[in-house]
Amino acid sequence: MKSREVRVFLLCVVVISCANGWDLRSVGIDRFSVRHVSLYHSRAFVTIESANVSLVETVWPENVPNQRSWILSDELDRRWRCSCRGLRNVLGTDIDRIARLWILSGSDGHCRPKLTIRSLLSPATGEIEHRFRRPESEQRFHTIVVDPVPASDGDTRAFITLLDQDYLLIYSLFKRSLGKLQFERTDLTPLHPISLSEMTINHHRLYVADTVSDRLFALPIRNLRQLAFPHDGIQKIVMQANVTYLGRLLGRPRALTLDFHDQLLYILPRDGAIVKWTPGRSLKAENHRVIYQQSTNLTQIILGVGGKAWAVSGEHVSDETRQHCVKISV
Repeated sequence: MKSREVRVFLLCVVVISCANGWDLRSVGIDRFSVRHVSLYHSRAFVTIESANVSLVETVWPENVPNQRSWILSDELDRRWRCSCRGLRNVLGTDIDRIARLWILSGSDGHCRPKLTIRSLLSPATGEIEHRFRRPESEQRFHTIVVDPVPASDGDTRAFITLLDQDYLLIYSLFKRSLGKLQFERTDLTPLHPISLSEMTINHHRLYVADTVSDRLFALPIRNLRQLAFPHDGIQKIVMQANVTYLGRLLGRPRALTLDFHDQLLYILPRDGAIVKWTPGRSLKAENHRVIYQQSTNLTQIILGVGGKAWAVSGEHVSDETRQHCVKISV
């Protein structure tokens, strides 16, 4: 690592090598890179970067033979080329506790960013769509993360991050409306310049990372779940207390992920590494462990059942396997 001397021991990594990776040529996609993956049992919803498709459904695990895939985005559908209906320029997805797929789409030409919610169990029930208004629609949207725990009123809420902004957006499924979450450090020191574009949440914790200066913040997730969502027409939630600055990460982070023991994993793109940090310790290098490292473009960390985990690469991990996912030991 260039800017800071890091003394860590590389742990053993379990790599599962199989013959096949995701092959999307059956749906007309030859070259693509993986941006994000959401899993529901044996179904994988893969956000990709390609010439003309941004979201596909395929199989999980990646090495299943006789794969079947479906294009979910509508860039190729001529019916939607002159309108803003359908899915285009998908940035990421998440799946909530009752199997609803949340899809975040960025701006596309004259079409504003939007959020689409579909049931995976009852697709005939239709979908919910929220189009972002100005000024949020003029920002660069980045990720969406659904809170796995319902709010105190039973609401399902999702957090949306943006690039180069000092706030998060919160969407309420009950109210079908959007709120803005702004906060300040409890010591009142300035936050700017800042880009709160990386976050992770589980039952107990919520972390947000600043990708400008590598700072890590903890937000009071229990208080947020108790927070009454604003009535229709009120667009802002202002929060000014109990936001904890934890220190600086080892570099610009990507794909913050909380594991089953509330330990924080994140990717260091500069080093092609995934590292782990235990909350309660300082963020010094000696309190991190490198759990995986290679030179490919790592984009995500997937946690499965039974403590299983995978590193996701935008490109093929190797030309031999043509896989994008490598099983790792965390």
